[in-house]
Amino acid sequence: MSAVLSLSRLKCVLSGILTLVVVLALVSRPANAQVLFGSMVGNVTDASDAAVPGANVKITDLSTNEVRTFSANQNGAYNAVNLPAGTYQIEITKEGFRTFSANNVLVNQNNVVRVDARLEVGAQTEKIEVSAEAAALQTDRADVHAELSTQILQNIPQPNRTWESILTLVPGTTPPNGQLSGGTNNPSKSMQFSFNGQGLAAAQVRIEGVSAMNPWVVQYTTFVPSVEAIENVNIVTNAADSEQALAGGASVNVRLKSGSNSFHGSAFEYNVVNKFEANNFFSNLAGAKPAHLVNNNPGVSAGGHIIRNKLFYFGSYEGDYLNSAASGILSLPNATMLSGNMSGSSRPMRRSTRPRRKPPSGAWSTTSSGRSRCSATSCASSASTTT
Repeated sequence: MSAVLSLSRLKCVLSGILTLVVVLALVSRPANAQVLFGSMVGNVTDASDAAVPGANVKITDLSTNEVRTFSANQNGAYNAVNLPAGTYQIEITKEGFRTFSANNVLVNQNNVVRVDARLEVGAQTEKIEVSAEAAALQTDRADVHAELSTQILQNIPQPNRTWESILTLVPGTTPPNGQLSGGTNNPSKSMQFSFNGQGLAAAQVRIEGVSAMNPWVVQYTTFVPSVEAIENVNIVTNAADSEQALAGGASVNVRLKSGSNSFHGSAFEYNVVNKFEANNFFSNLAGAKPAHLVNNNPGVSAGGHIIRNKLFYFGSYEGDYLNSAASGILSLPNATMLSGNMSGSSRPMRRSTRPRRKPPSGAWSTTSSGRSRCSATSCASSASTTT
């Protein structure tokens, strides 16, 4: 009996060890990109297009001066994963070759950027600088996605100053609508949208990698950040990979701004009043003025560094102060009409003077004994008899 128990315990221990090894192997495996981060990949070759193994790769975040260094593999390929979205500089060096440098490489969340380096023979002190250009065709990911940058969010005119209303620019979207179809931005009132014929509850929205879906009303989000606080919005509309979990339709990833070594900020005030609003046709017809409306939308944002290259900050505020009234055209009865005399009405009710039509031959008649079909003569006779 004790031998059987010992064997059973040994099997449990071995099973636990095997499970732990598999989990660690999966966790330690680098991914091409994450929902909140981006990746940079490429191949290092020489002038004859032969691979240059072991080349030194240095990637620098231009906003915070954060540096990452690693080496290309034996095939001359490198893969920098989990890069915070931002603008980077990449330098690739190898003994006997000139230094390769690419500046202003933009890496967005949920994106893979390819920068291939072709090294030329020479001293490392000599540098070849190239300008990074966006690839015309995406070859490192299979998904279909679109980007809304902070420039688009702030420069494109929109009626309600919310990132959800600009989703109309993305191919395949149903025009957003819902709680905030007009007015200014309100963080507690989101809009509902769908892509490619999917239902309103199919989309998944994440803010800084955290799900922002309302658990009770799933077609709305729990929070709508100010457009002044958003750096980038990534929308995957088709062929999403396993990283886009819980997304039955589109997967929307919102990334907020962060601090940097340079100060950046904004201050704004949007004002809407009824004096500048157009009146509707019926109010003009009745001589009524536009209803009272005063809508103020002030805000401010600021970001920078506390300790250069080490500690950064960013914050934003936006308020929506709405003071409005409704107007309508109503018809109210006067004192004469309230007493029962409708002669004062613009459309008085009058008794009809048109003669009543006789019932046609063969019409139905109702008697005390029930309903019967008869001619005009027999009906009159039957009515006189019953009376």
